[in-house]
Amino acid sequence: MAELNIKTDIKVADDTIAMIAGIAATSVPGVASLGEGMTFKALPFIGSNSLKKGVVIEKDEKGNNIIAKLTIVIEQGKDIKKTCTNIQEKVKESIESMLDLNVKEVVVRVAKVNDI
Repeated sequence: MAELNIKTDIKVADDTIAMIAGIAATSVPGVASLGEGMTFKALPFIGSNSLKKGVVIEKDEKGNNIIAKLTIVIEQGKDIKKTCTNIQEKVKESIESMLDLNVKEVVVRVAKVNDI
């Protein structure tokens, strides 16, 4: 029997990568919302496109190395450094495991502290 060798070239849209990053970031305890005030918990009510707000994805020329830039609102009283580190780890892990892409850097910008 002949061996079948199938090569696939799968491209993933930046919006899809941004969605994965947004879901990962908002699942981290201490994150009140993304830059536009949207959270994963609100997804059934607002729709999935809102989770891309506050997330910018940059790729190298080949599209294999990713830089994810996120703007977040953090909950009052939370450890900002620890929360941002957790976001970086979660976003990197989520993108790499789901898409088999290399995340070179995750930049987290804290826009404000939620004053409840």
